Amino acid sequence: MSFILFSREKLYVRVHANAMEVTDLLKNRTIYRESNRKFSIDRMLIADFHAAEEHLKTVAEEVTDSGSRWLKPAYDFLVQYAVDLGDGMCEVEKRALRDSAEHAGAQNVFIVPYTDKLSNEQALQKLLLALKGEKFMPPDLIGPVIK
Repeated sequence: MSFILFSREKLYVRVHANAMEVTDLLKNRTIYRESNRKFSIDRMLIADFHAAEEHLKTVAEEVTDSGSRWLKPAYDFLVQYAVDLGDGMCEVEKRALRDSAEHAGAQNVFIVPYTDKLSNEQALQKLLLALKGEKFMPPDLIGPVIK
C-alpha cells in the first residue's frame, strides 16, 4: 500500500474583478468569493498584490478545508483571468498572477492566457500534463519561470 505524506492540492483559480473562483480539482468543489478589500481597478484585475494574495490564500484554504490544519498544504495552481481586459495579457499581469499565487502558497503556477472557462476535467488534465515537465506542457499554457 503506497501513501503520499505530502501531496499538493490541485487548484484551478479564476480571477474576477475583486473576487476569486477557486476549484479543488480533486474534490470537484468550487468556491466563488468576493473580497472585502478591493484589489482590482479598471485596467488591471490585480492592482493591490497584498489584498489579492490574502484573498486567494483564504479562499484556497476554504475550498480545501485546510484552514484548521496544523500543517498548511502546498498547492499547484492553474490560474486564469475570468475577465477580458482587451489586448491579451501583458508581462506585468502574468507576473501579478504568478507572484500572487506563489505568495498564497503555490509551489507550481501555470497560467492560462485566455478567459474561456475550462471544465474541471480540462483544467486537471492541463495541470497534470504541465506538472510532468516541458515536453508535456500544453502549448496554450504559460509555465513556470526557470530560476
